[in-house]
Amino acid sequence: MKQFKTLLAQLLLVSSLMLPWATTAALETYDQAGVITELGYDQFTVGGKEYRFAPGALLQSNDSKRSRFSDFKLGDAIYFKGKVLNGVNYVDIIYYETPDAS
Repeated sequence: MKQFKTLLAQLLLVSSLMLPWATTAALETYDQAGVITELGYDQFTVGGKEYRFAPGALLQSNDSKRSRFSDFKLGDAIYFKGKVLNGVNYVDIIYYETPDAS
């Protein structure tokens, strides 16, 4: 019984040391651009995929009319970066530039 407890303790120690590697390897990042086709309070859709705002997500815009997430409208073209966590696409930063009028 003592050998079993020792083996169990060793396995627990090894698995706890490897846990941070498992979560880091599972993290997938993306860079995406497209037109907003659906828009909700905490999410939007681009290219048929749904994206959620990550906590602390940032917005960089050269248009003062697009200084907050709530200022975006359907049809706005954006570039954004984020990560996939447990199958959910989270956006960390959104870039918006005013289209040229030429």
